[in-house]
Amino acid sequence: MHHPHHFDQHLPGPAPLHFRMVRVPAGTFRMGSPDNDPDADRYEKPQHTVRLDGFWLAETPVTQALWEAVTGDNPAYFKGPQRPVEQVSWFDAAVFCNALSQLTDRPPAYLTPAGKPYGWDGKAWTLANAGDVRSPLSKGEGAGERPGYRLPTEAEWEHAAREGAGSDFRYCGSDLLNQVGWYGDNSGGETHDVALLLPNALGLYDLSGNVYEWCEDWWGDYSAEAKENPRGPEQGVFRVLRGGHWGGYPQDCRPAYRLNYEPVRRGINLGFLLALSLQSDG
Repeated sequence: MHHPHHFDQHLPGPAPLHFRMVRVPAGTFRMGSPDNDPDADRYEKPQHTVRLDGFWLAETPVTQALWEAVTGDNPAYFKGPQRPVEQVSWFDAAVFCNALSQLTDRPPAYLTPAGKPYGWDGKAWTLANAGDVRSPLSKGEGAGERPGYRLPTEAEWEHAAREGAGSDFRYCGSDLLNQVGWYGDNSGGETHDVALLLPNALGLYDLSGNVYEWCEDWWGDYSAEAKENPRGPEQGVFRVLRGGHWGGYPQDCRPAYRLNYEPVRRGINLGFLLALSLQSDG
């Protein structure tokens, strides 16, 4: 099957709205930080080899316009339709992915233990910010079996940030953070519209800075073994975030930097990206 480099997802409704999904090619890269990186902490080590299948990733973090078109609400503190949505928890992001999948005729990816779409009460989508959520990529469920929108895995996020080719740029698309990311020194203490700065080589914006992005995975330590399509621990307490934010330090905006928070946390620097398995062609 021929996969285009991107596709535009259009939303039904009175106001025309669409967003772009970019194809991230399959590949092998070194995940984590080498021992000679002075900014790396122990959670970025040991560096290890990861091979990933190709997948789709949204061109930008989810904007307030997109969030509002799907949910009818806007939780963001820094208001602006093209700014990234923030004050969304991991659970909120999972419900959003399911609601968006329903709108675009895709099977919801996040399920309850009973196999029901997480967040659906039979009449509407609700942000309960709690519960037991079955990941679309958990063992025994191939990515192709649950083709709806989801969060990227931690490895997918880093692979995309490294441009799908193991790029050694200091940040996501450049050695100069001011070219690609909003952080403590240039943001003026707030978020900014997505896609104002330069993209990386894949055409992805705002991976460094602006808002942290929730990932699929539970938090866990790395090991040195090579991995194929890693999905993180089977269970945990914290979920992974990546990419740094508008108020952060440059070292937090590196592709290898890892953060963990409780999945219920909603903060003015917490957003997310949409991912889609390649079997789910647009």
